[in-house]
Amino acid sequence: MKRRFLFLLLTAFVASAMLFSFSSCSKGDDDDEDDIDWSKVTVYGYGEDEVTNCFNAINSFRTSGTSYTWYWNQDNSTKTILSNLSAFELNQDLCRVAELRAKELLKKFSHTRPNGQDCFSAYQDAGVSLSARGECIAAGYSTGASVTTGWREDNERYAGQGHRRILLASNATKVGIAYVYYPDSKYHYYWALVTAQ
Repeated sequence: MKRRFLFLLLTAFVASAMLFSFSSCSKGDDDDEDDIDWSKVTVYGYGEDEVTNCFNAINSFRTSGTSYTWYWNQDNSTKTILSNLSAFELNQDLCRVAELRAKELLKKFSHTRPNGQDCFSAYQDAGVSLSARGECIAAGYSTGASVTTGWREDNERYAGQGHRRILLASNATKVGIAYVYYPDSKYHYYWALVTAQ
């Protein structure tokens, strides 16, 4: 009985990790909204240099061939290898969702939004109704290249490759990327990436 309970618990954990892949990078401050000086917060979204650099690095990864486009299976001894992945399209509507989420990460660094709803409710709040949704978050990375390397999770096992599976999702075709810079926060940079079909 105990063994079956542990198996069910592990299965539930793995299933939730597929939906909500937590960042392997440093956690944010969980600042109270009243403590944030919003006049010092800069939001970077669609068309910004580091967002474009991140987008290009992710597409280079997605289209780099089967030597790179793989992730571990749950047994941590076999891999799922993906071939012929298409490049993401950088979508302005999804970038608005990512901007909203990046700002929220200053308040609460989590896939749960400050209002207690899950991260995917941000799509509806931004007026975006697309399927095959995924989210990656990160804090502390100052460049698009470095945050992409963090999200790739090259040296992690299955449980630590939630971001990688989102970056390599074959059913996702669009991506939105944004980050905020807040000099008075612990990690300064807070990134959000969202995907959809």
